[in-house]
Amino acid sequence: MRIIAAIQADLEATPLGTRSRLSEELRGIPVLRRTVERARAVSSIESAFVACPAGQYERCRRLLDGAGAEVRGHDAGAPPWAGLVRSARKWSLDAWRGGLGGTTVFDEYTDCRIIEGLARAAKADAVLVVAPGAVVFDPQLAERMIQRRISEGDEVRMTFATTPPGLSGILLDTSLLEELVRQNLPIGWLFGYQPDSPRKDPIFQECCVETPAAVRFAHGRLIADTERSMRRLAGLLSVHESPDAPTACAWLLDQGVSSIDPWPREVEIELTTDDPYPQAVLRPRGERVPSRGPLDIRILQRVAQEMAATDDSLIVLGGFGEPLRHPEFASILSELRWAGVFGVCVRTAGVDLTDTAIAAMIEHRVDVLNVLFDAWSPDLYQRLNDPGRELDRGLDSVRAALDRVCAMRADRRSPCPVVVPELTKARENVAELEAFYDGWLRSVGSVCIGAAGHFARQLDDHSVMKMAPRPRTACRRLGSRCLVLADGRVAACDQDFKGRHTVGNLNEQSLAEIWAAAAFCRLRDSHQRDEFDVTPLCAACDEWHRP
Repeated sequence: MRIIAAIQADLEATPLGTRSRLSEELRGIPVLRRTVERARAVSSIESAFVACPAGQYERCRRLLDGAGAEVRGHDAGAPPWAGLVRSARKWSLDAWRGGLGGTTVFDEYTDCRIIEGLARAAKADAVLVVAPGAVVFDPQLAERMIQRRISEGDEVRMTFATTPPGLSGILLDTSLLEELVRQNLPIGWLFGYQPDSPRKDPIFQECCVETPAAVRFAHGRLIADTERSMRRLAGLLSVHESPDAPTACAWLLDQGVSSIDPWPREVEIELTTDDPYPQAVLRPRGERVPSRGPLDIRILQRVAQEMAATDDSLIVLGGFGEPLRHPEFASILSELRWAGVFGVCVRTAGVDLTDTAIAAMIEHRVDVLNVLFDAWSPDLYQRLNDPGRELDRGLDSVRAALDRVCAMRADRRSPCPVVVPELTKARENVAELEAFYDGWLRSVGSVCIGAAGHFARQLDDHSVMKMAPRPRTACRRLGSRCLVLADGRVAACDQDFKGRHTVGNLNEQSLAEIWAAAAFCRLRDSHQRDEFDVTPLCAACDEWHRP
């Protein structure tokens, strides 16, 4: 069986929209060269190919001189789904799957048209696709994937392993690549749930090569394509020059509790507490939330500028009110994009989705439009969102607004915003969960199921069952995200909807100062010591395990 390795490289930009770092050095060796050397170490690979845009051929060839890879230029351009993948993957960069619409890390660096062309030219039976910045790619794990493919025969045309991004690639038969090209489908289609043709998840099939639990559950991007991942890789390589997957993942698990970046990865910003559904049953709204805002746009400008200092930063406009009701909503979107924030999401009830608001989100390239429904049927929608009185604008009107979003997006040939309807799973609506999930997946291609919570015993508990594992460990979010309230104060946690335990004030401090301030550090340190009564909210919380 003839197997080749294929690496798609671009020396200017990445599929995520970040600048390419392939020619930059990590411990004296250019990123792309490191990756090629790791791929060439797979014993069953007959040859390795690097495909780059035709205009970069000479630069790429010089960069890889003597590395043992054949460079091929192409003029394929971006695949038709490139813009969708870019927006859909932004909130799941540290995991191999879990992107909106079923997108995976393999969708980022696998253009089936290019890979199939390489396979055909090399007369290869299968191709091992490796991300170009995968400098700690594990050759032994790749060899296991190849041997699995050989031992299983033609019944298995794809093999992969569940690892953090960058530690393993994906092995694809040429015949499967040909089918994907013919049907114009991305790799993620092979992994996604299709409600009208359900199938067994590939991770439970022979095509998935087993990995140790520490590898499966480690979290962190190991592809050199963002500032954060470059820092992570530099740290890993400083202590392990040539790590295998278990070694890299043990290091990741240790870093997860001991390393805090200068800025949070994600910031949720509450623009106002004004809300169309003040009596909503499953989330704090109305009189349960102190009146705040509208947020001073100058605060947002400063936060956006700080967050944009890191090229994979995420901002969610949400909180405990309706962001579309901020009088300067369109200007806020403009400020976020002008500053250069990587990912932008708007979390809304959808009632205020006017054509003007929709046009602003498309113009300013909002990545995700997260719409809170909590029900599939009109009657339950009303009972959960505005109990006791007839809604002025019910479920049908919000659905119509989403139809307008999709129509305007298509008219302007924009892949974003990706529309993500959300249901907060609770006792009241669990019977509608399947209809909601399958219905919206058919309609818009993405859907989210959240879990009802009691917000650290501040609200009634509507959950179906307890999801928090035992024993309790440090809160996973204290080192990656925070919440900006509409009055400028910063809460360490989105359970603090009353703002009783804030850790700083953006009217007086920068975001970086608050992130590194004593109040925040004491909170993190207490959790590391298993002291969870540091605040009344922490003591009563069941949400500490959320990623």
